[in-house]
Amino acid sequence: MKDRILAKLKETYPDYISGAQLAESLGISRVAVWKHIESLKESGYDIVAVKGKGYYLQHPEQAIIPSVILENLADPCWGRPIFYTGQAESTNLWARQLLENEAVPEGALVLAGQQTGGKGRLGRRWSSPWGGLYFTLILRPALDLQRASLLSLVMAVACARSLQQNTGCTCGIKWPNDVFIQGRKVGGILLEASGEMDKLDYVIAGIGINVNLMPQDFPEEVRHMATSLAIATGHSYDLNQLVVSLLKDLRQDYYLFLQKGFQPFREVYKEYCIHWQQPIMVHTGKNYVKGVHKDLDANGSLLVEAANGEIISISTGDVHLIHYQEE
Repeated sequence: MKDRILAKLKETYPDYISGAQLAESLGISRVAVWKHIESLKESGYDIVAVKGKGYYLQHPEQAIIPSVILENLADPCWGRPIFYTGQAESTNLWARQLLENEAVPEGALVLAGQQTGGKGRLGRRWSSPWGGLYFTLILRPALDLQRASLLSLVMAVACARSLQQNTGCTCGIKWPNDVFIQGRKVGGILLEASGEMDKLDYVIAGIGINVNLMPQDFPEEVRHMATSLAIATGHSYDLNQLVVSLLKDLRQDYYLFLQKGFQPFREVYKEYCIHWQQPIMVHTGKNYVKGVHKDLDANGSLLVEAANGEIISISTGDVHLIHYQEE
């Protein structure tokens, strides 16, 4: 019923709709309408009530409506079921909790309007206020751990391509899976796996995209390095439409990867990589490697040419572009 109320509010935007009209169109009482509206407001939806006018949904493009997403999914088994909440500590954490307590199928979507404890790579905090897309896909690939780790690169390609098509902005990737627009980070991916080294039980793929955020929505310490689709293009995006588009592209590349491996993505990844053939410094956790990014091997590792000509393979680490300051 909450979805139906949200859909009505969005449909009547920018006009008000009265409680009586909502009650009549939905076949419920005005008291029930009021209770659902209050619950939606507690969940974070920006609904204004004005006596004599009715209800008004502010920023309707930011109202995530699960039923609208379901109606527009390209594949009946991808993105279903949807687990949605207005606020979660982390969609990856919620996905793990769901998997511990019930049989969740591959392709299930775990989605939150905002996160209070979102995490990025290397344990970094991911600021997740209203206006972004924060979701986790539950996957069950028949892969070992090494091959499954390539999924983060594959999904980075899918996200960069999808966002580029949706915005018209040139998107890039900072190895392994940060998505950039205009030299600043707009999204990232965090994969977590469970199972044995040679056979995984599941993979949870957490994806965060800064969509309708403004500079003041970011913590002060990251404003110089973060951006959003709205900042880059000057207009906002409907979160429901965007997640449907992303799911379509993620699904397509996920199954292509399962069928043909990483090879079809290797050259495409290089095209999107923002530091391809550029001087970089990589913090591996143990030391710093400085050189030129020369290639990407079949396992997704960076191949960096040091000053002495040595080619160093790096399988994990944090890339810093030398020509500008990064996190």
